Amino acid sequence: MKVYLQPDTYSKGVVRVCDALMRYAPESVELVQKPWDADFEVIHVYGRHDAVERRVAMLESKNKPFAMIQYALRSTIRPDTHDWIDMWGKAKLVWSYYDLPELCRQDGLFHWLQGAIDDFPYGNFYYAPLGVDAEVFKDYGHDRRFIVGACSKHALAEGARECSFAAKRVQKPMFFLGHELRRGPDIVCKQNISDIEVANYFSQCRYISGLRRIEGFELPVIEGALCGARPIVYDRPHYRKWFNDFAIFLPELPRDEMIDAIESVFRQDLPQVTEDEKKVIRERFDWSKIINGFWEKVL
Repeated sequence: MKVYLQPDTYSKGVVRVCDALMRYAPESVELVQKPWDADFEVIHVYGRHDAVERRVAMLESKNKPFAMIQYALRSTIRPDTHDWIDMWGKAKLVWSYYDLPELCRQDGLFHWLQGAIDDFPYGNFYYAPLGVDAEVFKDYGHDRRFIVGACSKHALAEGARECSFAAKRVQKPMFFLGHELRRGPDIVCKQNISDIEVANYFSQCRYISGLRRIEGFELPVIEGALCGARPIVYDRPHYRKWFNDFAIFLPELPRDEMIDAIESVFRQDLPQVTEDEKKVIRERFDWSKIINGFWEKVL
């Protein structure tokens, strides 16, 4: 089967997914670089509802089967499952780390689904997390000189701003993977560095921020955790589902109140991620098992 899976984005997380899909593809799958050469396509959904809808319509017109990976829903401009249900029903497989059947029920689609699509969402739905490369992301034995590590495109995303203010209050330096935060010399900012370099910086952090509002998965949570940094995430069902055993959960408060909550965590003497917790993380987020499950369902 010739498969096209390249996304039209430079998102590091989506690129990680594509790399894993290629690395663990079975011998019967041939990955192609052009969509017109493929007889099966993987659509990466991180918003852009209308563009995805046009893509699905085009594939349907050519009788070309496809799978969808749903990275975002509630944070898109079309957050209601009513707007996505028709495309999900047409896909051969829908992979998400969100409980899409539960979200359908919340939106009042449960009774309609049972009568309209007998095998959805249990026949073509793959409820699974993203994974982590445990060979790269591990504790490199550095001193924990940073109180926290954060990663985002800009200061107002993923709790970066709140973490920087909380770090300043406790007078500890912070590591930031992204553009310059411009909040003083106690914030070390890096971008466009290798994964091994990232892991070495994460190994110098006591905590790692996964504070993306509304929804998300936040790969730095599991990557940082394997480096020994204790993750901090919002108390939402999709984070509880995957990170409940090892993360610190905070309510999703207004920004100024979040600074107080994060500062409170920083002032506690909480342990680093333990070896037993790392074992759970390596097993739960093993890329090979996750991707093998995807391809088995597709094939």
